[in-house]
Amino acid sequence: MVDVARRAGTSTQTVSRVLSRPELVSEATRVLVEKAVRELNYIPNSAARLLASTTSRIVAVIIPSLSATVYAREVDQIIRVLEPASFSVMIGHSDYSERREERLIQSFLERRPDGFILTGTQHTDLARELLKNSGVPVVETFDGDNDAMDISVGFSNYEAGRKVGDLFRSRGLTRIAYVGGRIEQDFRSNARFDGLDSRLREDGLAPVARIQLKLPMSARDGVAGLDQVLDVDPLTQAIFFSADALAISALLECNRRGVRVPEQMALCGFGNYDLADATMPALTTVAVPFETIGELAATAILDRINDRVKEPRRITLPLQLLRRGSA
Repeated sequence: MVDVARRAGTSTQTVSRVLSRPELVSEATRVLVEKAVRELNYIPNSAARLLASTTSRIVAVIIPSLSATVYAREVDQIIRVLEPASFSVMIGHSDYSERREERLIQSFLERRPDGFILTGTQHTDLARELLKNSGVPVVETFDGDNDAMDISVGFSNYEAGRKVGDLFRSRGLTRIAYVGGRIEQDFRSNARFDGLDSRLREDGLAPVARIQLKLPMSARDGVAGLDQVLDVDPLTQAIFFSADALAISALLECNRRGVRVPEQMALCGFGNYDLADATMPALTTVAVPFETIGELAATAILDRINDRVKEPRRITLPLQLLRRGSA
C-alpha cells in the first residue's frame, strides 16, 4: 500500500479509501490510485484488512440452488446493488437442506461477513442462534407469510395459492391437484398448497391429490408429477405446479399425448420463468418479482449496516396472476 501511495502521489489512507470506500474519493484521485494498483499488480490482503478493521465489506448470500434461474436473477440484483457500495458477495447453496444451510452459516461466520441474505424463514435452531449471537443484520427472502429474525423481503405464498384456487373455481373446476416439493423440504411450497386448499374448502372441495417430489427437482419431474396425479385420479381437471419448470414439462407432455390444454386439463405454474409465455398454449402462472426482491434485500442490508434503519421490518411484495392459454 505504501508503494501504491508513493506511485500515485497520495497518502496510504487515500489508497485505503479507494480500495474500500471509493465513493468517498474524488474521481481524479481514484483514477490515479487505480492506475498505480494495476501497474504494481497490487492485491490487498483480506486477512490483514480483517484484523485492522471491524468490517469485512462482505455480504453472505445463501440460496437453495445454483441451477434455478429465479435465484440467479435475485443474486444478480443483489450484486448490482452491493458492488457500487464496495461490498463483495459470498454465495452458498443449501440444496434445500436446513442442515447444509446451518453448516454454511457456520463456515461463512468465520469470514466475518457484515450481513446475511437467506432464502425463507425456516432454519435450524443452531443456525438461528449463530446468527443472533453474531450481531450482523439478516434479511430473509421469498417468505412473506412468517415472522422473520430481523428483516424480510418477500411475498405471500399462501395468497398465491388462493389466487390460483380462485382462477380454477371461476372456471367451475372441481377436481384439482397440486404438485410440489416434499412437506419436510419445501416450506414455501407448503404455503402455496395451504392457500389453494383453503380456497377450495370454502366451496366444500379439497385437492384431489397432493403429489410430493424430492428436492431439488428437475424439469422432467413435471411429467412424473403429471403421471402420479393421473394415477390417483384420472379425471383430474386442473393441476397447480409449484414451479413453472414442472408445469412446462407437463404441458409439453400433455401436447405429446393429445391431452387438450386447457379443455381437458388446466395447468398453472409459479414464477413466470423464461419460456412460460412461449409454450403452446402459453402457460398461466403467478409472476414473482425476483429482481425486485434481490434489490430490496441488498438495500435493506446496506440500510442496516449504515444505521439508516434500526427496527425490524417486513416488506411484502404483491404477486400477479398471469392468466394465459393453459388455464
